[in-house]
Amino acid sequence: MSLFSTMNTAASGLGVSSSSLAVIGDNVANMNTTGFKSTRSEFADYLPQDVFGLAGPSQVGKGAGVNNLQTMFGQGALNTSQNPLDMAISGDGFFVVSDGVSDFYTRSGEFYLDDNGFVVTAQGGRLQGYNVDNNGTLGATVGDLQLDLDPVQPAATTAITLTATLDADTPVTGGVGLLTLNGGAAADTLEDAANAADFATSVTTYDSLGVAHEVTMLWEYAGANSWNWYAVVDGGELDSAALAGASVPGNAYQIASGTADFDGAGQLTAFTEVQTSTVDPWAFNGATAGDITFDFGLDAAGVATDGRVRMLAGTSSVSGVSQDGYPPGDLVGLSTEIDGTITGRYSNGQEYTMGQVVLARFPANAELERTGNTLFRATIGSGDPAIGVAGTGGRGRIAGNSLEQSNVDLEREFVNMITSQRSYQANARMIDTANSTLQELVQLV
Repeated sequence: MSLFSTMNTAASGLGVSSSSLAVIGDNVANMNTTGFKSTRSEFADYLPQDVFGLAGPSQVGKGAGVNNLQTMFGQGALNTSQNPLDMAISGDGFFVVSDGVSDFYTRSGEFYLDDNGFVVTAQGGRLQGYNVDNNGTLGATVGDLQLDLDPVQPAATTAITLTATLDADTPVTGGVGLLTLNGGAAADTLEDAANAADFATSVTTYDSLGVAHEVTMLWEYAGANSWNWYAVVDGGELDSAALAGASVPGNAYQIASGTADFDGAGQLTAFTEVQTSTVDPWAFNGATAGDITFDFGLDAAGVATDGRVRMLAGTSSVSGVSQDGYPPGDLVGLSTEIDGTITGRYSNGQEYTMGQVVLARFPANAELERTGNTLFRATIGSGDPAIGVAGTGGRGRIAGNSLEQSNVDLEREFVNMITSQRSYQANARMIDTANSTLQELVQLV
């Protein structure tokens, strides 16, 4: 074993210490990089040299080298974000992004919308997921995730659901039955109709264009636990081409009527409904004709429905009224569910599924190849990606409005840095010692 071999052995120690410091420097530099995964240096000794001494054969080490640089895929902390498209993965898995040619995988969930509605990274890579079809149903093919940013179309009201209590102590007056409710010039006004009723309540509805209209429900006690009901609208809002003379603003036009019977406990036992359109078709101005059905707790066949109208002692009152139409609406917000579903919220109160993010899972994460920009590429060692919905097949869950921070442990990196620095100093001293010894050897000549 010569002094030159000693210097080479110490030089290998300088090399591994330098590599260790380089890895530590990379980790520390990326401690604030979203989704960054730290790297660990792994070293191994070189094949030792066989030597023969008086006691027999033995081995002398030849130094050390870098065996592997392993990426550590431990979970990073999740921090909240103000960007609704920021996402973080809690558990195993990677977001899939494409540059149009190849797929890449990342834990960084910093995403944005481009001018075409695609969900992209800062470098322009497109997030992969399931898009929705024209019916709002999620597809089954993974592709570039594109959100429809157009306003949502209106929906005409087709049903009104009422929950109310009618006063069981109401006298029989028959006032509404004496009114003219055809919306024409001779018709009674909406105000007169409401005053003539024993009980009246209104709800805002929408036609096929999304225009709002008030529908007023009039209740009139007919005696023997039986009530007559009428639904009226403003005649001035109707299409006069379909209804000659039925276009006087403020005058009541009856669109439906019927009866409701109650038992001794005040529960609805029978219900009838007659649509005016069966004998006199009508439509709101410019809109498509369409009836509105009324849900008070039973249908005409006696089957229970969602509404609930009952008759009890006390002042008549409404505790709930709803309808299924809505006006046009603009997109005002986005949210991401734990399964990656992106939901759009609109100014008209509606919510719709706009797409779903997928996650990729690998048999061996540590074998993925780093490509920069916190992206990874699949390799033979990592195995093929298994792509699916978050929260299934061992994949983690997705947290919306959140970002996963780097998993770099700064305290541990500082300890490793001190150790690597001392190792470098010790190996440098070993070279200096071997050099001094060689000088002594030269001076002997």
